[in-house]
Amino acid sequence: MNMDRLSASVEEACLNAWPALKEIFYDGWLIRLAEGHTRRTNSVNVIGPGIYDLAEKIGHCEAIYSAHGLPIYFRIRSNDHPALEEKLIARGFRAEDETRTLYLDFANTPPVPSDGIEIAEHPSAEWLAAHERFSGRPAANGVGKRLLDLVALPVAFAAARNGEGQIVSVAYGAVHDRLVSLQWVATDPSLRRKGFSRATLSSLLCWAKGRGAVGACLQVVAANTPAVNLYEAMGFNQELYRYHYRVL
Repeated sequence: MNMDRLSASVEEACLNAWPALKEIFYDGWLIRLAEGHTRRTNSVNVIGPGIYDLAEKIGHCEAIYSAHGLPIYFRIRSNDHPALEEKLIARGFRAEDETRTLYLDFANTPPVPSDGIEIAEHPSAEWLAAHERFSGRPAANGVGKRLLDLVALPVAFAAARNGEGQIVSVAYGAVHDRLVSLQWVATDPSLRRKGFSRATLSSLLCWAKGRGAVGACLQVVAANTPAVNLYEAMGFNQELYRYHYRVL
């Protein structure tokens, strides 16, 4: 698979693995709305080329987010045409959080199973509560749970437990076009660097390989050095593209 095709497939996998509550396709752009739950699900994404004037399109998107009572974010990829970002800068949009998109090829780094990791088709209330505690992002009873219910791909939710039977690490993966997109990775802050995240992710990779996946992808904030180091050590050593947000 060439790099352009791989990058496109990974972008699709990541978008499909974390859907928004509402989406609007508009002249090559995907406008995502999810009541403000994360920038990823409340931002404008470039899907393909359009024909409308950029200033007109930006204004149209601003009106949509204003009508929903939300700030407007544009998600800008490093492989997008620079014209949009130039327009946003001129309008006063500032940049936030550079994020890396990493890829692991199973042919180079075959998944290795880990003992004791639970894999389920649906997130339990305990799984959701654990993710909320570790990440600080509400999921159990709010928009997060509704978003997970919308995932239409084959999906698995993994959890690692400590010796007392408590969940200490969680993540989920969704398979699209023979790629597994890893999402919602979170570990008890007091138990990081103990191997729980690695074991949880390794089990998801094995699950995905059993469902035909030939590789895995994830997206991580570039400044999150501990997470980047973990992923690269696991074999996520190919960076496909980066992205950041622009917000007024």
